[in-house]
This record gives sequence, C-alpha cells and structure tokens, in this order.
Amino acid sequence: MAGLSSWFRIPEKFKILLILPVQIVMNFIAIIPFALTWYVGMTNWVPQLTIDWWRAQFIGPIAFVYAINDQIFLAAVARTLFIGAVVVPIEFLLGFLLAYVFLGKFIGRKFVTLVAVVPMMVVPAAGGYVFYLMFVESGPVNGLLQIFTGISISFLSNPTWALISIMLADIWQWTPFIFLIMSAALLSLPQEPINAAYVLGASKWYAFRRVIIPMLKRPMMIALLLRAIESLKIFDYPYMMTQGGPGYATQTITMNLYESGFKYLKYGKTATQSLIIFIACIIVAWYAVKPLRAAQRGE
Repeated sequence: MAGLSSWFRIPEKFKILLILPVQIVMNFIAIIPFALTWYVGMTNWVPQLTIDWWRAQFIGPIAFVYAINDQIFLAAVARTLFIGAVVVPIEFLLGFLLAYVFLGKFIGRKFVTLVAVVPMMVVPAAGGYVFYLMFVESGPVNGLLQIFTGISISFLSNPTWALISIMLADIWQWTPFIFLIMSAALLSLPQEPINAAYVLGASKWYAFRRVIIPMLKRPMMIALLLRAIESLKIFDYPYMMTQGGPGYATQTITMNLYESGFKYLKYGKTATQSLIIFIACIIVAWYAVKPLRAAQRGE
C-alpha cells in the first residue's frame, strides 16, 4: 500500500493548478460581487437619475454617515434586535425543555417528536400567511377572545400587538430548531459522569446543574449563536402578516432594505446599509465564537 500511495502522489505545484479553477469561480461568486457592493455603497446611485452604476456620483465614506442618519433604518435595526432579544431566549428555553423531556420513554414519543419538528419544515411565507389569517381582526383568535372574554383586539392594527403576533409566529417556527440541536447534544452525552454523580449521592437537580449543563455548554452556545444570527434576517412573518405596519411599527432590517432597494430604487443607500449590517454581524459573530475557540483549546 505504501508503494501504491507513493505512485499516485500528486506534486505540490500540480495541486495548486487543480484548485485554481475552483478558486477563480469562488472569486466571481463571492469576492467580485462583494467588491462591487462596496463601490456602489459609496455612491448615490439611483437608476432614475443615473442608469449606469459606474456613472453614479462617488461620495466615499460619507455614504455611511448618511445611511446611519436614516431614522427609519435605525428604528428597523433596533426593532430587529429587540425581536431577537425576546424570541431567541424563549425559543432556547422551550426547545431545551422539550429536548430534555423527550429523552424519557413514553407512549407515542415518536409521533409527538414528529409533530414537534413540523413547524420548522413549514415554508416561512406560508406560515406567515397562516398566522395572518389567525390574527386578522375577523380571524379565529379574535373570535375566541370575543366569545370567552367579550374583548376584541386588533392584533395586526395595533403596533404592540402586531409585534407580539410576529414574535409568537417566530417562536412557533424556530423552537423546533433548538429542540433538534439540544436533543442531539443530550443523546450524545457520555453517561459515565452522570452515573458517577448519582452513585456519589447527587440529586437529579444537582447532577443536571453541575454535570449535564457544563457538558452541554458548547452545543448551547452554537444553538444560540446560529439562532441569534438567523433572527437578524427575519422577513417573511412581518411581510406576510403586517407589511411592516401599522406605519413602520413592525418593519425589520431586511424589510427596510427590501423597500429601500426594490420599492424606492435607492441602490447606493441600500448597499451602504447592507454593508453596515454585514460588518456588525461579523463583529458579533467574532466575539460570540471566542468562548468556543477557548473551549476547544482547553483554556
């Protein structure tokens, strides 16, 4: 086998030639469009004024100042962060509790598990339309409230209730995501430390808090990081349920960029704001994964 492997050994210079076509394709797919976005983001390109992007007025880094001074954009950013700060912890708590409960054996466990992950398989646009039908003023949720309490709430017309309705829809869809990750993490735990804790007289709560939770630290952080990044891209539910209304009360970052770019055709401004969000996400992700890198090095 050693002689055979040496016979098929590829020279180092030839290896570079093998990966060169892939690298060229990747440059066209990622690097070149990204560089063009940077350039367009530093212009005031509006197709109605200048059809060709390379003829748009170059205003340089001052474009970032103009983008940050957009109050509607800043409100959308704050609103998106608020939604993420509320829904991500709730989704994590519910998903983790479901995963821990489903470790036990009970009748119909497989069926209940299948039902629990169905929301994640639903297309977000379809889920948003279903929740719109549920929370619309003449929908079943409001109808049940009127029957049992005599109260009528305009869920999608009131700014506060509209935001709550969107968050409930997001929690419904993405709790199964946390459930799947934490179920896999719990099933992969070594049983020896847990059994040793029980032998030494530890209670279930103590073993859970002092043994199980520390071993789940890395999967928990990964689940929270993935879900937090995903929450910044929420679009389908606000768009399908409220169109960002009433007014701008439920407009998120992606909705703001969509309207700015495709409705008002402010391509330069939209590119600048997209770059701001991109840079912010990189910074947050960089600091978020630092504990994971430290744990991997054993620090």
